[in-house]
Amino acid sequence: MQMHDKSLKRIVRLEGAVNFRDMGGCLTEDGYQVKSGLLFRSDQLTALTGQDLEIIRKLQLRTILDYRGEAEAHSHPTPIMEGVHYRRIEAIALAARTGTDVGDRTLLDRLLDRDTMINMYARLPFANPAYRFLMEAMGDPQRQALLHHCAGGKDRTGIGAALMLKLLGVSDEDILEDYLLTNEMLGPKAQFLYERYCETMTPTQQEWFRDTFYASEDYLAAAWVAVLGRYESWDHYFAAEFNIDASVRERIRSMYLE
Repeated sequence: MQMHDKSLKRIVRLEGAVNFRDMGGCLTEDGYQVKSGLLFRSDQLTALTGQDLEIIRKLQLRTILDYRGEAEAHSHPTPIMEGVHYRRIEAIALAARTGTDVGDRTLLDRLLDRDTMINMYARLPFANPAYRFLMEAMGDPQRQALLHHCAGGKDRTGIGAALMLKLLGVSDEDILEDYLLTNEMLGPKAQFLYERYCETMTPTQQEWFRDTFYASEDYLAAAWVAVLGRYESWDHYFAAEFNIDASVRERIRSMYLE
């Protein structure tokens, strides 16, 4: 997939984070556009440089939501930023084994097969305290601008972002494009890791590498199928999982759409 001009405009170029993006610019099915400068997504932030932090300071973030587990966050902490409320809520325990950061463990310990990835995506949208906080923060003007992130900004952040955009009425086409853009952003890092470890991988592990380190349309589809298999509609889903009824949804849409 090649990046469109509108996708390129959303990228925040940093030295210490390779998947930092403004979620603004996505189009809704009824002709609106998500405002820029209010919602951001990223991979982990531990390697941010002084120049990076100055760029982020100008974004005037108020809230950072970190989906990683305790061990991940401890070994690769998110920098403290003045005036920014930091909250870490683990999105899913299984997801802590995935991502583009291998930490002190070998990459081969972190590989998951395709079925496991699909099952993880199918679980992420439900009874998830991290996403409940995310939706609550979206509805609170005092928490704008909001950044959510995990290790690679692919799985936990990918589904969080997809749910946010779905709530705002963004088309499935644009949601998928935003999700798959991660492959462009993380591609060089994934390729570097593959070349570093490929000689020690079996053919099966090479396949699992692709399953783990690349976003797949099938993964996002698994989450969508799971939601609509459990709930009659997206309206029912947002009401049951996040207590967002039609009036609350319209209020949130009015905050983020133009």
